[in-house]
Amino acid sequence: MSDAVVSFALESLRDLLIHEVNLLPRVKEQVDLLKDDLGFMNSFLKDSEGKQNEHYMVKELISQIRDAAFQAEDVISIYMAHVIKQRRRNLLRKLLHSFGHAAVLHDVASETTRIKNKIDNIYANKSRFGIEAGSHSHLDEEAERLLEQRRRDVEEVDVVGLANDTTTMVDQLTDGRSLGLEVTSIIGMGGLGKTTLARKIYKNSRIKNHFDCCAWVNVSQEYKTRRLLLDMMKCFMSLSDEIFKKSDEELKHTLHDNLKGKKYFVVMDDVWKPEVWDQMKAAFPDESNGSRLLITSREKDVATHSSSTPPYSLPFLDDDASWELFCKKVFRGEKCPSYLKSLGRQLAKSCKGLPLSIVVLGGILANKDKTHQMWSSFVGNVSRFLFEDRNTCFDILALSYNQLPRRLKLCFLYVGVFPEDVEISVRHLTQLWVAEGFIPVQKGINRKPEEDIGIAELYLAELIDRSLIQVASRRSDGGVKTCRIHDLLRDFCINVSMEEKLFEVHADADLLSSSSNNTTIKARRLSFQEWRT
Repeated sequence: MSDAVVSFALESLRDLLIHEVNLLPRVKEQVDLLKDDLGFMNSFLKDSEGKQNEHYMVKELISQIRDAAFQAEDVISIYMAHVIKQRRRNLLRKLLHSFGHAAVLHDVASETTRIKNKIDNIYANKSRFGIEAGSHSHLDEEAERLLEQRRRDVEEVDVVGLANDTTTMVDQLTDGRSLGLEVTSIIGMGGLGKTTLARKIYKNSRIKNHFDCCAWVNVSQEYKTRRLLLDMMKCFMSLSDEIFKKSDEELKHTLHDNLKGKKYFVVMDDVWKPEVWDQMKAAFPDESNGSRLLITSREKDVATHSSSTPPYSLPFLDDDASWELFCKKVFRGEKCPSYLKSLGRQLAKSCKGLPLSIVVLGGILANKDKTHQMWSSFVGNVSRFLFEDRNTCFDILALSYNQLPRRLKLCFLYVGVFPEDVEISVRHLTQLWVAEGFIPVQKGINRKPEEDIGIAELYLAELIDRSLIQVASRRSDGGVKTCRIHDLLRDFCINVSMEEKLFEVHADADLLSSSSNNTTIKARRLSFQEWRT
């Protein structure tokens, strides 16, 4: 996951060297060599994007690149600050500080050489261990398949509180007033229960009686159009050997012909990319007979691209539904003992209505001693327990993060510096993004500060549309005034940022403890917050 963090450091440093090269005349040769190396490193990161989670050597290599980039950034920044300070001195003071300036030049040259040696060692290790970027093996595909199955195992649990949502969606899908082919979407953050709701709709007796035939296909991030077509055709017809010999376009025509004259209902679950619809729509005839398609996605763009029908935004569970689901997972049909009810409700409420959190937490507690002491240890530490097994909550949330374009990854992670449960001022957040340099500079274009803020607001709108950030309040003109992030996503941001040394979050007490124990904090940024217990 470190590709965005490291790439940002490298690109920022290269921009710094290009624009401020006049401040570095005495160390220009070393700096130019360093700049070239950083360029090659950044190219490697772009080619490796999304692969470091599966390949530990790639992950270690990227970690070493990150450290080298941070060290280089420190050396150049310190030297530039010294040069600017020296230039502001009058002639006499320049003479008095000339020896100090010479010493700084020597230090910069030495540090630059040391970093260059470190980079050479990184290259040597890359060659020695045969580390390549951009490869995608059968092991990668198997890991993706297993992760997708784990996601479905969690999402397809019998989540409570969806009766009203199911009725609303079934009414909409069976409404006979509109006969043209319609595409309806369910959107929401990962783990909210979109797949579960779609399953309830798909199995609903009114749906089965209303449509002539139904099909369900799982799409996922790494989909193949041919596989989707064949999976769909299996639901509608028997597949002969001749079918498998057909091209993708021929399969679309075959499916299209098979669906003619039928009122069909198709669910495409877990769609990530708008182009899925572009590649599939030719297979669906529109004969004005009331046929329907249902799409589930974390991405609003998927919904708006495939249809003008407003998507259905799945809400979070309320406290009562959260408690019901919690008991269902922990006690598996038994009643909750009275001495655990208050504590249990507190734990269920701490999941903030996200079924994924409740299901995973319930599964953990189901295998623990059902004592007040045991459950008390979870209060205030729910996210830590949820993330202990990265194969559940963490990796499922990481699907959304990994799908983000590089320009949005740092902006999203940065939201984790804000305290839990606060409404974040959009003006403050976007100003911070601009100040941190997260809005990329375009060569030859000098933008005004308000233009950078406008771009930052567009980034925020994208994160909202991707179900990663929630709107808390709006301005009178309809723009977003404040926003918030779900606690589990916030903890995800903190976890990733700590791993990548982007930032760390501490309480005031942690600072005192770190100082007394001489603990080294390696993050580039620190957020100190008052934590209530």
